[in-house]
Amino acid sequence: MESKWKPFEGQEYVIEDLGRPAIFLLPIRKLKILIEGTTVKEHLHRFLIKNFGAYTTSTIPGFGFWKDVQKATISDECREYEVSFLGKERIPTLLKKLAEIACTIREECVYVKAGQYSCLVYPRRK
Repeated sequence: MESKWKPFEGQEYVIEDLGRPAIFLLPIRKLKILIEGTTVKEHLHRFLIKNFGAYTTSTIPGFGFWKDVQKATISDECREYEVSFLGKERIPTLLKKLAEIACTIREECVYVKAGQYSCLVYPRRK
């Protein structure tokens, strides 16, 4: 599969195609919860660097809104994370980790957008 960037390459520069981005949101106040002896924020940082090599993060200027299990509307300041990767085979690795984090922070699900598609990732409860 040829890179979408190939037509833009020039003699003065080289382009490395990073693939499509995957974006997900987590409530900021829950990033301090401990997971495996460290905060969710640090645990996620290590996971993203190990598995994807890089990521970006920013605080959303405003609040995210969603319904909880009781259908009440919740709002909270969220942190947006973004990683990029080629191919679809790496998506399950990310989704599995996000389901694990959702359990840890006691969220019903995590919003994820990969390329042009979005979904909610629900952990399977045992």
